[in-house]
Amino acid sequence: KQWYQRRVRATHATDFVSYSKLALAKLGIESELTDEQIMAYYNRFTGSDERKLHVFYQLRTALTRVIEGLFLLDRILYLRDNGMGSVVSRLFDPAISPRCYVLVANKSSKDL
Repeated sequence: KQWYQRRVRATHATDFVSYSKLALAKLGIESELTDEQIMAYYNRFTGSDERKLHVFYQLRTALTRVIEGLFLLDRILYLRDNGMGSVVSRLFDPAISPRCYVLVANKSSKDL
């Protein structure tokens, strides 16, 4: 059986119990866990690491666009150093994803 990531929207789940039941249902997994067992699992794994996880996600969110920009700049400079022209164009709204840009390069006809 192949597993695919399917998103459970936060608006559909008001708490962890309902979220976990929706997520398992979307994956086609039948669970015999009670609400108390699910909450015991949740409480077991939310502790001191929860704060670290929040800090990690905040840093990741803050730095994602910067890192994506550095990758694009590196690719543009590589193409320029090798005598190729390039243009960066935005495909869609950056709020959707920081990977919203496309790098279009052309190779000169003398190199073909």
